Amino acid sequence: MLESRRLRHFLAVYELGSIGQASEKLLLTQPALSKSIRQLEDELGVRLFDRTPMGVVPTVFGNALALHAKSIEAQIRNAEAQISSLKGKAQGHVTVGIGPSVARNIMPAATRTLRSLQPGIALTVIEGLVDDLLPRLRRGELDLMIGSWPRIADPMFTTEVVLVDRLEVIARAGHPLGGRPVQRNELLDYPWALPPASQKWRQSLDELFLDRGLEPPKPQVVSNSAGYLQALIRSSDYLSFLPRQLLDLDAGDGLMTLDVEMERLDPEISMSFRERALLNASICEVVQVLRSIGTDFAG
Repeated sequence: MLESRRLRHFLAVYELGSIGQASEKLLLTQPALSKSIRQLEDELGVRLFDRTPMGVVPTVFGNALALHAKSIEAQIRNAEAQISSLKGKAQGHVTVGIGPSVARNIMPAATRTLRSLQPGIALTVIEGLVDDLLPRLRRGELDLMIGSWPRIADPMFTTEVVLVDRLEVIARAGHPLGGRPVQRNELLDYPWALPPASQKWRQSLDELFLDRGLEPPKPQVVSNSAGYLQALIRSSDYLSFLPRQLLDLDAGDGLMTLDVEMERLDPEISMSFRERALLNASICEVVQVLRSIGTDFAG
């Protein structure tokens, strides 16, 4: 039987790549930590790390164990949080993966609401794209994820729509195309800065032009950084195509939407988690808050 203590020791060494740094984090001596790792290797009958002058490097066996150890650690954390919640108000730690479309408005609002309702819950919020976050959700490194991406068709997870967003052509305040109806072909006279082609709303933009027999915009700039795209648009005549929830158009932040004659596109912002995660009171509270915030923004 593997001891949870030794698994924690293993994960600290695995993540930091150093016995010395891991021993400082765990408040152990280096000899004690090295002994714990050797005992774990003896129990498993394999070498978990290769020792090098630059630190330790996981072997193929170490990488395999890390995948399972992270999931086990997450389950232990959930159990501890549930026990704490049974003794009173919800307490614990919840790790949320978010897409860029919820980083500006929805998640900050949810955090403020959670703080007022359940101050005992601590949050770690990690921003990324679905290709980065979904593997972490599978491994148990994330408790839930929320963003503007296609629904996750996996029976392992429960996915529900929190909010329906809207895609807009975005320009700087005072752009030459602003303040009047704009035809799609006029948009091709200006440079574009867009998300990667793998993103769903980028594909939707191409379809809007193809429907009119027009060649889709060829972006001069491609980036998965929402902050960078907004800063570039704000200071130039570049155009982009982004969800409204990614922006703060009512705050006078130098951006505006163009009045483009086109079909309305309404991407869904969805939340995914394992059904059993709701047995954890802290995760359940976060899910409920995100549901209520979605309703507020939709209204």
